[in-house]
Amino acid sequence: MNIYVLTIHNPKFSFGPNMRLQSFINSLKDKNVNFILPKFASTHSKGKTINTLFEILFYLIFNRKKINLIHVVTPPAYPGLIAVFAKKILKIPYIVDVGDPAAENFATSHELTNKNPLFKILKRIDNIIYKNADHLILTSPILDQYTTKASAKSTILSAIDNKEKVPENFKLPKNKKCVYIGNYGPLQNLEYVVGIFTKAIKKDPAISLDIIGSGNKEAIQTIINEAQCQNKIRIFNPIPSNEIPKRLKQYTLGIVSLDLKPNLDYAIPTKLLTHLFYGLPTFGPAGKACKHIIERSEGGKIITEYNERNDTSALLNLLNNRSTLEKHSKNALNYAKHHLTFEHFGKKAALIYNKAKK
Repeated sequence: MNIYVLTIHNPKFSFGPNMRLQSFINSLKDKNVNFILPKFASTHSKGKTINTLFEILFYLIFNRKKINLIHVVTPPAYPGLIAVFAKKILKIPYIVDVGDPAAENFATSHELTNKNPLFKILKRIDNIIYKNADHLILTSPILDQYTTKASAKSTILSAIDNKEKVPENFKLPKNKKCVYIGNYGPLQNLEYVVGIFTKAIKKDPAISLDIIGSGNKEAIQTIINEAQCQNKIRIFNPIPSNEIPKRLKQYTLGIVSLDLKPNLDYAIPTKLLTHLFYGLPTFGPAGKACKHIIERSEGGKIITEYNERNDTSALLNLLNNRSTLEKHSKNALNYAKHHLTFEHFGKKAALIYNKAKK
């Protein structure tokens, strides 16, 4: 089976979508599935993006007899219109990997209301793409609230690209070192988490937090300096994804952080799945989807309201309860074995592809 991947996400710039896509590719290596990837633009240039879209369109037109299925990776949504054209005119079926609902994602990042004309246009595009799809892959258990009711059948498939097996007999280190790995900006509101840690560290100096990634370092550094926590909260530059597993083994608690806005309730950061895969208990503010996975796995604690006093107490209680941390770690590994392995991805994805292909 030949599957054309319809995406403009360059792996160098767009980590999340690429991780999901790569997990599908890697999990189906031995299942007679051939992925055809587009030529990625090397920069964020709008002109190069448009050129890439035209190249994709012409490739599909001239190679339509060689393609069994189109796999659309979103957001953004507009490349998906090419898939709608391909289905209506070229008779090529397609599925959509809904990592984020494009309209809601854009509205949140640009602070647009649901009444904004641009949001309405993007939502209309989303609905056209969802409605005509042969199948939707939803990376979050509540994404069906954002997709049109007239859409195709859907499957929830949270994905993580990992070539390793779930660790056996993993022992959580005996320390109070915490880690946040990944980009951080307005959608993460990591400043709130740093504020909680500055208060917790004053009560328990054994606690520390390492922030590894890129984002608004100045704002976070200001909070650290004012609280005089320079030795306990440290900021590091990004590291290659293949170095993350080794680094995580040094810590007792993994941190997630998402701004607590309704439009982000669907989001599941890749780092949360990575924590589960390596048996690292998870803590931090996030929405309903993250809470659903953590409660289902019993692999940590997710905060769904901002309350500094309560959240500081929750962090202190968790880090000072060794038996609870070890229980969360074992639960996370058990969940990963049943839901986050290549075998799990491959079986579900193969069924989706076989049902949707022409």
